[in-house]
Amino acid sequence: MSKAVPSKMLPMSETMGADAFRDITVERVKLQPIGVNAATAYTPSALNKIHFRLPAYSASFLDNSRTFLSFTVQTTGTDLTSTHNAVFGNGLPIFNRMLIKSSNGLVIEDITQYHLLTRLFTILSTEEEYRIQEGVYGVDDPDVTVGNQLLTGLKYTVQFDSGLLDKKLKAFLPLFMMGSSYALDLELFLSSPAECLRLQGSGGTTPTGVSYSLTNPIMNLCLLKMDNQLCSRYNAIACDPDQAIVIPFTTYRCHVHTLNSQTSVVHINDASTNVRRIWSVFTPVSQSVSNALKLPFKGSSKQGSSAEKITSYNYRLGNQFLFNEPVVEAADNKETLFFVKDSVWSNDKPMLLAKNESSLVTNFESSSKEMYFTVANMTYSSEEMRGVVQGTSSAIPIELNVSFGATPTLLVNNFVEIGFDLVIKNGQLRYQEKMPGSNTVY
Repeated sequence: MSKAVPSKMLPMSETMGADAFRDITVERVKLQPIGVNAATAYTPSALNKIHFRLPAYSASFLDNSRTFLSFTVQTTGTDLTSTHNAVFGNGLPIFNRMLIKSSNGLVIEDITQYHLLTRLFTILSTEEEYRIQEGVYGVDDPDVTVGNQLLTGLKYTVQFDSGLLDKKLKAFLPLFMMGSSYALDLELFLSSPAECLRLQGSGGTTPTGVSYSLTNPIMNLCLLKMDNQLCSRYNAIACDPDQAIVIPFTTYRCHVHTLNSQTSVVHINDASTNVRRIWSVFTPVSQSVSNALKLPFKGSSKQGSSAEKITSYNYRLGNQFLFNEPVVEAADNKETLFFVKDSVWSNDKPMLLAKNESSLVTNFESSSKEMYFTVANMTYSSEEMRGVVQGTSSAIPIELNVSFGATPTLLVNNFVEIGFDLVIKNGQLRYQEKMPGSNTVY
């Protein structure tokens, strides 16, 4: 019989990192936007673009997992009080577009409807991920106490969930290889008040002219600095015509269509070779700053209006449907909820959308939480989470077939999730699509 002893009784072994501790050091850098000073106030109606230029720091990598954006926001308007005021929607959908370009002007990412994508990411989070410092307040919009604090200013710290600045990017970004003077251009565009703010509370005169200002935006960078000897090894790889540094990343492209027929066929045209999922979010045509849920996602079987209830849907890839029969749901949305959890390989994890609102209804189905959406998952295995490339090519025509209980007046925002590679080769930076056969799957 083998014997076991507590592991803490055994000698400890460690794996050394660099040859010497001085080879790699951590440096924290506060980066301000270009062309402004610390007192500059950004507003949706005037200066609405925050423009950062990430320098090509010498011998430095960027660690996205420890890099974050901080800023202070303050609500403005008439008749805002401590008991009747304005708050941002859950998840802080304060940016409606994110644009990232290389130092030579190449557009690497351009995500529109980013405020909707922000709420989608919030809905897909797990129960344990309540993060008030990032504007995430569980399953509901923040309450009037948060609005009271916003009257004088409230600081938030956020990280990005997609693209080259994704906090879960599987590689450090070699900034020193990504340009001569600077590595990346980051432009963040502010959402309009109607896209991100709502009223909370009651009493007195209803606030009007509600908006907000944003001050002191700072990119808090976490840099890993190498000594010259270690850095030269990476330079040798990047400048070798037969070698390349390849960094996979995931981004999103949004396609917006108006739905004004009880049954619609929506064509999703996006010429990419590695489409992983299509997230379909159904929203009102317009919104205002009112005392109602911010950025409601329509389509649930529990909606009060038949014109906002999806009765059936399917996705078509070329001549083949994703589901051999349309998904038909009249009384609940349990099937769609399973498909959503299955799409992110999270059937064994607690999620905000799967939590019970009551003994019969989940948050996903709730007519008050309004978290419903549909998804077409083109991946086939949880091995995707460990770097196995999966998906399909959107060169194949993709369609969404959707029917409502009555004629709708809605928008469908189809977020196409796509995989790309950032490639540094022969001293040059580019991004490329993942080509079939370029990766070994098994």
